[in-house]
Amino acid sequence: MKKTTHILLLIAIFLVSMVAQPAFAASPKKGKGKKKAKPELARVGNKYYAGKEEMKGKQVLEFYAQQNCQEAYNQFKTGRNCYISGWTLLGAGAGMTVIGLGCVIGGVVNTLGGAMGAMGEAVQGGDGEGGIGRMNSGKSTTIAGAVLIGIGAAAQIACGPLIVVGRKKMYQSVDLYNVTCRKRAQVQPYWSIQTSNNGLGFAVNF
Repeated sequence: MKKTTHILLLIAIFLVSMVAQPAFAASPKKGKGKKKAKPELARVGNKYYAGKEEMKGKQVLEFYAQQNCQEAYNQFKTGRNCYISGWTLLGAGAGMTVIGLGCVIGGVVNTLGGAMGAMGEAVQGGDGEGGIGRMNSGKSTTIAGAVLIGIGAAAQIACGPLIVVGRKKMYQSVDLYNVTCRKRAQVQPYWSIQTSNNGLGFAVNF
């Protein structure tokens, strides 16, 4: 009888010691329902790091897809599209500006050359139509060049906000991943033994 009492006492002490431990002591062990922790993502400039692994561009999108983080994936993809569009506009605008400047310079040269030719023809008794035609051609080329310069300048101005917004969205995707997907994955439900007014019992913790 005494042995039975001692055994029951030891069991009671064991159960009380289990209850006295912090709740996380009863969390499931690896291989018994606990998911593998998602790696933390860090950023230095335009480079992204998952541990020691360095990523850029599409590699970051692939990382978000592997981690099943739709929010960060969409944020980064939207930002990347804006960023690429901004740089594309910048390149196109710069190209149009250069072409426009060439047209303006060529148009001015033709206009001046046509004017001098018309004056020479008039001195020689001609009607100066050749020079006038060259002047008109030069003026048309100058106007076309000015239009190209204007469009190119507008494109270069519009590219700025796209680049800034796109880069900001890509940067924000890191915090979005760490705060939502990574931390959400770390909080897993688990069983623990807890005491209440009704005695001992099992509880599901979230």
